[in-house]
Amino acid sequence: MSALPARERVEGFGLYNVSVSPVLRPASLDDLRAALAACTARGEAPVLRGAGRSYGDASLNPAGPVIVMTGLNAIAGFDETTGVVRAGAGLTLGALWEFAIPRGFWPPVVTGTMHVTLGGAVAMNVHGKNGWKKGTIGDHVESVSVMKSDGRVEEISRGTRAFDDVAGNWRRADPIVEVALKLKKVASGYLDVEAFVTPNLSATLAALDAAKDDWDYVVGWMDCWTTGKSLGRSVVHVANEHAVQEGEPRGWSVAEQLADIHMGPLPAPILLLGLRLSASGPQMRFLNIAKYASAAVRGRHRYRQSLVAYSFLLDYLPGWNEAYRPGGFIQYQLFVPREAAEAALVRALRLQHERGVVSALAVLKRHRDDPSPRGYALDGFSLALDFPVTRGNASRLAGLCRAFDALLLECGGRAYKAKDCVGSIERLAGARGARP
Repeated sequence: MSALPARERVEGFGLYNVSVSPVLRPASLDDLRAALAACTARGEAPVLRGAGRSYGDASLNPAGPVIVMTGLNAIAGFDETTGVVRAGAGLTLGALWEFAIPRGFWPPVVTGTMHVTLGGAVAMNVHGKNGWKKGTIGDHVESVSVMKSDGRVEEISRGTRAFDDVAGNWRRADPIVEVALKLKKVASGYLDVEAFVTPNLSATLAALDAAKDDWDYVVGWMDCWTTGKSLGRSVVHVANEHAVQEGEPRGWSVAEQLADIHMGPLPAPILLLGLRLSASGPQMRFLNIAKYASAAVRGRHRYRQSLVAYSFLLDYLPGWNEAYRPGGFIQYQLFVPREAAEAALVRALRLQHERGVVSALAVLKRHRDDPSPRGYALDGFSLALDFPVTRGNASRLAGLCRAFDALLLECGGRAYKAKDCVGSIERLAGARGARP
């Protein structure tokens, strides 16, 4: 591996944050040792990067090198009795589910994209649509192996103080090189999904709260453009594992999972063009109206969907984030405690209208408390908001994010570093002598 790697343009997934950095791509543990040793010899502090799916600046390094870990992606072993798989930190959730589903298993927690690496998922301690039932991915990790500064690989087991310092410690200097993760046994590769509308924020929060114990997956899409009595209206999707009937397919093959992907009647290039033309404009208001109206007309209904289609639908619209160029987009995810949720989220929605910057896509989830030292999830809700960045809205959007920071601090909420890219909540908390 070259001691003087080439400098490259490195982007966050939101395409708004960029650095030009020396990039190293180790393909083995020896390569990684050499890369770390070279950085130390030059007095540089590298930033570790997985597949680059963090929306903001978490895996960028304007001041030094970036080490991309995707080359360490081998599956070292799998115990079908316990469901524990041992895999390199660079293995993606996509490669993991393709390995697991033919064996009747599924990752216990997945993000909205399968293109996240296992090491990156643990470093951010990611969550999914089953946050109430399954928590974060750190709840299912049996051990991690990290490379120490002297090149040794050390395995750290669950239940130790050292383990508590790994999950969610996304700026940890010792890179995660292997993860032992307990997979979930599934009788079917399909889910029974129910969809229904809620007329306002209060009803939406109540619906997610009521569904959390009876349904494994609970998530709501929110129309942020509405005001007044319709503020916070949403389309809610809840899902449980499908009970396979005799003669039905189990959906345990990769082919069955992929066959259930339906993007609608339009081909992907046309959908991408439509997204590019509408992503940063007022057309998003009408798309939100159409989505809600379509669901309202259908009424509460149930359908079967594969785990892959339910979890990763946007992955099958290749490069969908490119529609937000040239300015890119910011995703800000607010985590708010249950008792303060309605007031806080009403304020978050109204702030968007006051600042003249309204989220193009908003997703609401229900979470349980994460007691780990770096936990961001709490007994409450999260609202993830996508904002295109344009020349006309950039300064107002930055001000809106600062207002969100202050809102979280006031209500006892938290921010999520896999999403936020311009956050200053830590600095704000330090100025006030509080912990975010």
